[in-house]
Amino acid sequence: MTQAHILLAHGSRNAEWRRPFEVLAARFGERHPERCVLLCYLEIWTPDLPQTIARTYAEGVRQFRISPLFWSSGRHLQEDLPLLISELEQRFPDIRISMDEPLGEREPVLAAVLDVLA
Repeated sequence: MTQAHILLAHGSRNAEWRRPFEVLAARFGERHPERCVLLCYLEIWTPDLPQTIARTYAEGVRQFRISPLFWSSGRHLQEDLPLLISELEQRFPDIRISMDEPLGEREPVLAAVLDVLA
């Protein structure tokens, strides 16, 4: 694979919290077997983003797409993640990282939530 698609969740001390993200990552990987789909966490839980990128980089991957599994773009996505990405780009100068907007800011997700709430 030439690109890894990283699903990035926040992280929690509660192991049960992870289950929906693990299900989402597994189902997404099943729907897209041509992709290298990885789940990692911004904090608290492992693997974290640096571990995930380092491991995948060692396997030869140089392009990374990060999809934050966040409802909105708060401090973590506005400040913490850009700093972390900058550090990773310095550590691995030949990588390319792109980042999607948070799930909650996408129109199809908002439409789906409205349907569920109805």
